[in-house]
Amino acid sequence: MNERKKAWMERLETFFQNDESVEEATIFTGEELGTPMDVLRLLVPNYGAGMLDILAEYSFLPVGEPEEIMYFSSVLTLLIEIPAGAVPALSIAISKLNFYLPYGSFCLSKDGTMLVFKNISLLRSDHDDEKIYEDIELAADNALFIPEKYLYLLQQVAEGTLLVNDFLEMLPE
Repeated sequence: MNERKKAWMERLETFFQNDESVEEATIFTGEELGTPMDVLRLLVPNYGAGMLDILAEYSFLPVGEPEEIMYFSSVLTLLIEIPAGAVPALSIAISKLNFYLPYGSFCLSKDGTMLVFKNISLLRSDHDDEKIYEDIELAADNALFIPEKYLYLLQQVAEGTLLVNDFLEMLPE
């Protein structure tokens, strides 16, 4: 990771380390993770109405040089077990919900065992460093804010305590 990105990630790490709702905030290098990018990982316990545990991961996606646009990735993983039988109903709920979201999208992993919220924010590299950091912090905050009111409802769909038709009735017209 180049020095500019490293400085922004370290500043974001400090921002979240000072947030009472975040239990842990740590940057892992690509070498440690076996990935082509460094990742800031947060553990956020008692998130949202359902008091759920989530793992938030932030990174810059690797692209070729020179970078006119940087891709800042936010991925929140809901730390629950998803029963195999719940995947069809959960898939319907997610696909309908994504239509209404102003930012990012929910998705299931290929094997249907993980529910995540993902967003990629585009950042112009020709802006000054302070403006770019403000955009990064806003993207990271939005990735935590937008899915907050839906994760508990989706968990209920996964558990079968909320029928998918009832979930769909809760969505805007």
